Amino acid sequence: MSVENINIEIELSETSWSKHPQYSIWFDNQVVEQSEISSGRKTIKFTREIEEGPHSLSIRLENKDPSDTVIDDNQIVKDMLLNIEDIRIDDITLGNLLWFAQYKLDKPQQYNGKIIDELSNCVNLGWNGTYTLTFNSPFYIWLLEKL
Repeated sequence: MSVENINIEIELSETSWSKHPQYSIWFDNQVVEQSEISSGRKTIKFTREIEEGPHSLSIRLENKDPSDTVIDDNQIVKDMLLNIEDIRIDDITLGNLLWFAQYKLDKPQQYNGKIIDELSNCVNLGWNGTYTLTFNSPFYIWLLEKL
């Protein structure tokens, strides 16, 4: 089985008005970082040696309360969000591939008139939950298959 080293860079930003988003980053179910964004944007960098096969990169929003969203006249006027701006693997930005992840909510929520517990195509985390991007190693072969 072959092994490769990959360098991962995640760029996060916040939308906040009273408190800042707390997050954790996980790679293959192991914590990489737990922190808070308090200055607009933050870049997290790490390297992993991975074996051939499937892998997952997860980003969690952990401290959202219902009071962090202010609604006036059926419009959100203030909110707290954790935004995934970019993910780069080996200096290659994933671009539109960011949207191919799953966002699983910790608790079911009402959204567009439905009760949901997960979303596809979402990079702006507005509920406590986990955004998970899965990919395969060798990374470059997976990337070529997805482009």
